[in-house]
Amino acid sequence: MEKSNVIHIALGVNNKYFPYAGVLMTSILLNSFKEHIVFHVAFSEKPSKINKEKKDKFNLIYNNANIIIYDLSEQIDKLPNLSIYTSKRFDKSILLRILLPDVIDKDIKKLLYLDADILCIGNIKELWQIDIENFILGACPYKKKHGPEQIKRLGLNTNLYFNSGVLLINMEKWRVKNITDIIIDCYNKFYEFFLLPDQDAINVVLQNNIYCLPYKFNRMTAPNDPTLDLCEKGDILIHFVNEAKPWIDGNTIKFDKMYKLYVSQSLWNDIEFIIPDSVELMILAGRNYEEKKDYKKATYYYGTTAQKLMKYYLDREKL
Repeated sequence: MEKSNVIHIALGVNNKYFPYAGVLMTSILLNSFKEHIVFHVAFSEKPSKINKEKKDKFNLIYNNANIIIYDLSEQIDKLPNLSIYTSKRFDKSILLRILLPDVIDKDIKKLLYLDADILCIGNIKELWQIDIENFILGACPYKKKHGPEQIKRLGLNTNLYFNSGVLLINMEKWRVKNITDIIIDCYNKFYEFFLLPDQDAINVVLQNNIYCLPYKFNRMTAPNDPTLDLCEKGDILIHFVNEAKPWIDGNTIKFDKMYKLYVSQSLWNDIEFIIPDSVELMILAGRNYEEKKDYKKATYYYGTTAQKLMKYYLDREKL
């Protein structure tokens, strides 16, 4: 098959996140079954034996897709660690999207980068075919509620702030302009001030050089919050942002059913759903299990929430 007919998709993970990337890759193939897709998966640490075995099995099963693994642990180690604030929310693997364009085959002209906390529910070809010839990359901006505060914080000379979870990259322009080196230099200088490390650096360096993608290619939501349980007709990529993830127990009926369907059809159908540990996530889990009429689990989460709050206030009384 001609290289021009191949869709190239990149992901950056650590060993813990590779199974979630596996579910995403499966969802892409199930919704784009006629396409030939190469997944370029970069690791921020040495890939584990079990993850390499899963990769090999994946490549044997799918005729129209394969996974190529890149060990970028040495490159990641050379970058400064995340700041004290950001290290509580992120893993250093988020910086892999900056490095990937420089390690992938130079013949590849376009690359689609996706975060592992995304689910594909439509044909990815629609996004792949968007023309970004005059831009370095395409991305979806934050909506009016969150964008202006980020623009002001960074002092950007633009009216848009973009999410870095979905990036359609013009590889030729990226390489010619040495974007990886420029973004890394920006990160090295200002990482202690960036609240969203890679994303802030990309927005600072590429402001006014980013093509604005429609929101259906990066529908940002939370899987456990019924007030944000929103998708629109025609959405292609659902992005589960912030602390709530679809592999954490206690999601809304819609997203719980949706995510578990793709998990069950993947090689990673043995994923164990994580018990939420924060008060906010447990309250939402209790509420969602109550709606599902699973009152045993709803009681468990409400009760555990009460215990956590009681401990918090008792500890405060001791101060």
